[in-house]
Amino acid sequence: MTRTRFSPIVTTAEMQAIEGAMFNRGFPVPALMEKVGQRLSHFLQSEFPRAQYPRVGILAGPGHNGGDALVVARELWHRGYAVTLWQPFDRLKPLTADHARYARFLGIPFVQTVAALQEVNLIVDGLFGFGLERELTGELTHSINQINTWRQPRVSIDVPSGLHSDTGAVLGAAIQADRTLCLGLWKRGLLVEEAQPWVGQGVLIPFDIPASIIEEVLATTPRGFCLDQTCWQDLP
Repeated sequence: MTRTRFSPIVTTAEMQAIEGAMFNRGFPVPALMEKVGQRLSHFLQSEFPRAQYPRVGILAGPGHNGGDALVVARELWHRGYAVTLWQPFDRLKPLTADHARYARFLGIPFVQTVAALQEVNLIVDGLFGFGLERELTGELTHSINQINTWRQPRVSIDVPSGLHSDTGAVLGAAIQADRTLCLGLWKRGLLVEEAQPWVGQGVLIPFDIPASIIEEVLATTPRGFCLDQTCWQDLP
């Protein structure tokens, strides 16, 4: 297991290359999704105990960020939370579709409109992760803006949905998170001053990236580092 107090700050392309190198060396994509989902679930159960936050609304996107959210939904459901899922997409990546199918088998309710989540105690945002480039439009932006007016805590997986992971720019609309659980390594866009109203408190959730892979991918570019325990409090 790689342990360091310093986390490299990476671009989207660098993070994609790091994950790709792990997959090329034999670490399966489903194993990574399962590992990430388990670590997110443990964090949420610790920080938002069921006695205080019994009802959880989970926003699940069409890609692997949505798959992570579905693993979280399954795990919290097994731990006694009343979980409700909103997945406003018809076309899903195959692995995400498998997790959605299993969630339906377990009996986790899916709702058609985001308004059905208004009375939950906690929102977990897994609509879009790092690498989003296109502007969000239409009903999706309306739903995100609606969620941002609610009073319950909002926790985003990796990057607040709608935030550009390199620049921190809002792509049409973005979830205004109270906490952002950044996966693996810090994404550059989360540390931009303009992004802070959407990022909230950043928390790094490591998933044991081998140091050799980080060094291999990042060896040829100038590097910024974040001191994990203190960098967030030093931001403006």
